[in-house]
Amino acid sequence: MKRQKILSIFLALAMAASSLTGCGSGSGNTGAGNDAGTETTESNPAEATDAADATENAEAEGEAAAPAEGEEVADGYVGEGGSYSMYLRATFIDWINDLEWYKEAEKRTGVTVDYQKGTDVEEDVYSEIDQLVLSGTLTDCTMCRQAQANVYGAQGAFYDLKPLIEQYAPHIQAYLDANPDYTSLVTNGDGSIYGLLVEDALKSSFIFYRQDHFEKAGIDVASVKTIDDFTDALRKLKEYYSDVPNYYPLQGREDVIRFQAFFNAANSISAEASHGFYFNNVDVGYDIHADGAYNMVETMKTWYDEGLINPEWVAGAFSEGDWEAAMWEGRGSVSFDFYTRPAAFNLEGKNYDPDYNMAVMDYLVDENGNPLKVQTPPKYNQRRATVINAQVSEETAKTIIQFIDYFYSDEGQTLANWGVEGVSYEETAEGKKYLISYDDELAKPDGEMEWSFLSDRYTVCKPMDSTAFFSFNADIVRDAALKLFTDDYLQYGVNIIYTDEQSEELTSIIASLKESCNAGIVSFIMGRTELNEENWQAFLDEMDAAGYTRMEEIQLEAYNNTYGN
Repeated sequence: MKRQKILSIFLALAMAASSLTGCGSGSGNTGAGNDAGTETTESNPAEATDAADATENAEAEGEAAAPAEGEEVADGYVGEGGSYSMYLRATFIDWINDLEWYKEAEKRTGVTVDYQKGTDVEEDVYSEIDQLVLSGTLTDCTMCRQAQANVYGAQGAFYDLKPLIEQYAPHIQAYLDANPDYTSLVTNGDGSIYGLLVEDALKSSFIFYRQDHFEKAGIDVASVKTIDDFTDALRKLKEYYSDVPNYYPLQGREDVIRFQAFFNAANSISAEASHGFYFNNVDVGYDIHADGAYNMVETMKTWYDEGLINPEWVAGAFSEGDWEAAMWEGRGSVSFDFYTRPAAFNLEGKNYDPDYNMAVMDYLVDENGNPLKVQTPPKYNQRRATVINAQVSEETAKTIIQFIDYFYSDEGQTLANWGVEGVSYEETAEGKKYLISYDDELAKPDGEMEWSFLSDRYTVCKPMDSTAFFSFNADIVRDAALKLFTDDYLQYGVNIIYTDEQSEELTSIIASLKESCNAGIVSFIMGRTELNEENWQAFLDEMDAAGYTRMEEIQLEAYNNTYGN
């Protein structure tokens, strides 16, 4: 690989590092992989080179061996053991080192991985990978952005994985065959595959409420089905708790526009059209041109005018700490946020009120009883692309792809999602059940690893078992997730690949456009701008002229390029 050849694309990748190409949360942390006790170590290209040389020497000398006689051999592993080196974010390596199931996977397959720690700052990791590629000192494989995988792969720095998969990885091939959207996402126009993406659990936010407040106010939560029912419940709460200072039934954090899905104003995208802000990450957007958008703003203005919603939240002057304090101290009864929040509020809330009881409300329906689908992040994490250094031998590349392939087998999936049978889970008549207590894990002292049986969720390339993902949680989260995170209630996010030019233009447009859209909507809600059809249309026209129409054009073009429409 000529350095000049790689250098030509370095600047483009550096610019794309903050683009919309990536998806998913930087931490990937839902309580199961926290950063407690994480060691941060800056990577050293020279050390990476030494490690790669050591790996090659070990292979040459036969130091890497298959499982010894008498040891359990993996069912589904098609390789013969071996070793390789991998550069990875420091946090991820710390998680992996604490995983009981990962240790078991290495034992069963006879594969060992020499992990080389990068920085603990995610964005810096991608920059370090740029430097390692440029200097020719990259380890045998790594995990990078999909944008880096495709650009560097096309330049010859990474293996085309497709021939390797066809020859050595039957379980990955079966997954590709069964998941055409994923195959389209990872396959380039010339048929090459340079990176395999980590699969994420399908998850979203919950409407959660103080069950004890509802009961005291005489509200039957089963009767809260539509947005009108929801508004009536807020009114009853406001009346019952009228003596509580600074009480607002509905409290929240971040943007006030959190209920867009329940007005049919959520974003969406297909081969025919792009509607609203479409993000390739955990952010969820909205569509100001949707039929329900005006009703959304009108309803939120009603909430604001009647004191049903915190005006500081609407104005953007309500921090996350302010929100948490309000919910703990009984100055709020309902919120809408990430799925782990109800359990967290319950845990702390009982310190303020022994009757504190947070519960999860069913998602709302329209006037015809049809579920109003809530948005989810995309299924595949485009910031987690596993690639193989083109400089390694085919034998090493074979070892890497076959080790990954194991996690796509039935046994490998069970091991990676549930852990070791008899240690973290057991088989029952009703199916698999965790032996690990959520409360016990949460109660571990600071510095002691929590959920060591499953703390890796986004660092090993593998399919995701959503049932396993949610089953370790507190009962309130587990039960609600398994009930609501289904096709009936979720609008799944779509992974999209943008070119560098599209990313640059789209990033520029959204940087100012979203702020302007939010400000315009808040102005209507707070009454600074009179809400009427004429003013609303003027607002839409202004946003279109500021780039809204162009934003949708870029998103649609990228979608069709990604999926070959």
